[in-house]
Amino acid sequence: MVVPMRSTIAPLTDDYLPVPYWWDAAPARPADVAAVEAHVEVAVVGGGLTGLAAARELALAGRRVALLERDVVGHGASSRNGGMVHPGGKLDLASLLALPGGRRLWDETVAAFEGLDALIGELGIDCGWRRSGHLELAHHPRAALRLRQVAAVHRSIGEEARFLDARAVRSEVGSTRFEGGLVVERSGALDPGRLTAGMVAAAEAAGVSLHDLTPATALARSGPGFVVHTPRGPLRARDVVVATDGTTDRALVPWLGRRILAVGSFLIATEPLDPQQVTSVSPAGRMLFDTRNFLHYWRASPDGRRVLFGGRTSFAPTTLAQARDRLYDAMVRIHPQLRGVAVARAWGGQVGLTADRLPHVGRDPASGAVYAMGYCGTGVALSTHFGRAVGRWLAGTGELPAFAGRRWPAIPGPARVPALLPAAGLWYQARDALGR
Repeated sequence: MVVPMRSTIAPLTDDYLPVPYWWDAAPARPADVAAVEAHVEVAVVGGGLTGLAAARELALAGRRVALLERDVVGHGASSRNGGMVHPGGKLDLASLLALPGGRRLWDETVAAFEGLDALIGELGIDCGWRRSGHLELAHHPRAALRLRQVAAVHRSIGEEARFLDARAVRSEVGSTRFEGGLVVERSGALDPGRLTAGMVAAAEAAGVSLHDLTPATALARSGPGFVVHTPRGPLRARDVVVATDGTTDRALVPWLGRRILAVGSFLIATEPLDPQQVTSVSPAGRMLFDTRNFLHYWRASPDGRRVLFGGRTSFAPTTLAQARDRLYDAMVRIHPQLRGVAVARAWGGQVGLTADRLPHVGRDPASGAVYAMGYCGTGVALSTHFGRAVGRWLAGTGELPAFAGRRWPAIPGPARVPALLPAAGLWYQARDALGR
């Protein structure tokens, strides 16, 4: 039987705000609403980590680049996520390696992780980066068996990982609700707001022209290049990069829009707590997430004073207040020691899901635009890596990632019908209840 989602009304601090906690340390830059240039060599659509990384690489190679963002550059999912960084993706390692060319795909994600580590150091971005390791927590005995198998697969390729049974896992997480866990050491934590702000500054320093509040409203071929229409005037470009992930506009790029499903993901941040209370949640300071389809993920804030707790609460339309209360309810069920703690921030963003649960990079066969997207909620390292690779490829100084050229199935039609999404949510709840 599927249990309906419960919610407890979350207590709120006096200074509660419905904005990302990360934006406290990385406030918005003044929006640039100037008219776009008439001609550039490359137009980048999307102002997150993928677009910023691609634009910077192209500018460093001497290309004239304009980056278009429908909101404020850097204020999408790139600065709203949980700040968890690890190799791999939505598929577990065993499933990834079973794919054709799976080992190359895994190695590409390791390169993404290590490349982000190096880039943060190279650019001197103060984003609280540390190699923390992560703990994946089994919500059901079947999930624990799977994690035991995946731990062995990690070790078989030389990755440091270990399985913890239900008793041992309590040394890593302050909760009794899990049947086991998988500790993976090659994993890290950062402040995504400050990371993204650092990438914005790096792109500007390289000479990228950034355009806030400037959506691309139409894209058309024109001779050997493109015309990108915007509310601030048309822009001609030799090449176009679409880096919009969960905000991909189906009207702008229909082929891509049929392959990305946008799903809301939400987070809450508690009021400042006693550090010992935070340590009681995550004694080793690892990044934590569970094995549910409607997964939960949580961590300590970089200063060790708050708990940040996130998840995907429903496929149905959900208000921020509803999501906040559901997340609070889940948090205190997992960690009763946090009951009564007030929520200081709550926010959400769009995650771009794909039918095969893999990211994709290549050239849109319909429009000819280059794309990189579909990170399925695990894109901090991959988005930066894909963006840099696309930029170097277009500049003629590098190759596309191993994920390029793979068949990309469209999202099934029913999943794109909003009225049917609640039924899909019930299906995944049922699978969670069965440990599938």
